[in-house]
Amino acid sequence: MSPVNRVVVVALALVLFVVLVGGQSGNAQEVSKKKADKKICLTFDELPASRSFQEVDREAINYLILQALRAHKVKAAGFVVGEQIQGFFDGLGEWLNDGHTLGNLTYTGQDYNQLGPQQFIRDIEHGFQEMEPMLAGFGQKKRYFRYPYLHYGETVEARRAVSLFLEDRDYVVCPATVVPEDYLYNLTLEKLGKEPDSARYEQLMNDYVNHVLDELVRVENLAQELVGRRVAHILQLRANRLNAVYLEDMLTALEAAGYEFVSLDTALKDKLYSMPEAYYGMKGLGYLDMIYYSNPDLLPAEN
Repeated sequence: MSPVNRVVVVALALVLFVVLVGGQSGNAQEVSKKKADKKICLTFDELPASRSFQEVDREAINYLILQALRAHKVKAAGFVVGEQIQGFFDGLGEWLNDGHTLGNLTYTGQDYNQLGPQQFIRDIEHGFQEMEPMLAGFGQKKRYFRYPYLHYGETVEARRAVSLFLEDRDYVVCPATVVPEDYLYNLTLEKLGKEPDSARYEQLMNDYVNHVLDELVRVENLAQELVGRRVAHILQLRANRLNAVYLEDMLTALEAAGYEFVSLDTALKDKLYSMPEAYYGMKGLGYLDMIYYSNPDLLPAEN
């Protein structure tokens, strides 16, 4: 090969290298950008552990949840039922030691739809009183609250009464956007027994994880419809056996779908959560659904 031809070949090779590397870099940047747009915060209701028809091992449930969160470097939030704290201060202390956030799910965890406003407000206050020494001792400054079952009141008056109480005390109300029916899958897991058949165990895991991912797709589409962009999602899970044994698989699936895990404070900074909504009623809805159902212009016309 002549020197001229050799130079041409080398030059072409260099051009090809630059194109390939540039393309890969561009793709990597695009993937990185897409991942940065997909944010999700994990929250767990009914700490230390959800009530069940069967015996509940609170230590095992919390151990497995915290281990999975550590493995994936996730900072989550847990909402505590005050009357269940006794005898489990050390376990909840592990959540705070690991940098997670704890909030109040009232003292009894009762459904607001089953109580009057004043009775519910007393339940909220009692829950905060039960948690206060622990939160103050660990230096958590903000006080977070979540309505049990995401029930905000059946009437306008019921909702307003509690909302004013919470605002007056600067309590941060924590909604959710992704609300899977994990309690139903947990019942199925309990029916499989303490040592379920491996095939059925794996099938339930796949069904449950896909259920959560499907719900995520639905609310992603709803976010595009309502605000025209991706939002920082808040996933509501229960502290039950289901989420203890399958959380590792759930987190892996969310990572594979391109989601970045963020803290509760980071998620709540999304402007979505300052958008007005005026939903009240029997249903426990995610925040995007609350905006949708409280806006008559968005609802389909009745025949």
